Amino acid sequence: MILVLRLLLAMFFLFMAGKNLAGDQAMAADFTRWGYPPWFRVATACLQTLGALCLLVPALVLPGAVLLTCILGGAAVTHLRFDPLQAVVSPAVFLVLMGCLIVSSWPRP
Repeated sequence: MILVLRLLLAMFFLFMAGKNLAGDQAMAADFTRWGYPPWFRVATACLQTLGALCLLVPALVLPGAVLLTCILGGAAVTHLRFDPLQAVVSPAVFLVLMGCLIVSSWPRP
């Protein structure tokens, strides 16, 4: 079950990173509207790619999940500041999923 969650989350973040790196006009317009410089969209995409790839390597799942959780937290705060409340639902759902992944990947004593 956790393997399926890891794969689905990795695919989602690779898809989103691809949209950012490809210069998707809607994504670029959103980053501009939110007040972020153009390089921030590319940096975010690179970090999303790194985190997604970490989810595919069992030894790196925890650091990758933590990285992606930080990105999702930033997305949630950005949506709270600039967008209607319903825009926060997507990052919130992914934050819960990442939390499940972190808890399941946490080393046991």
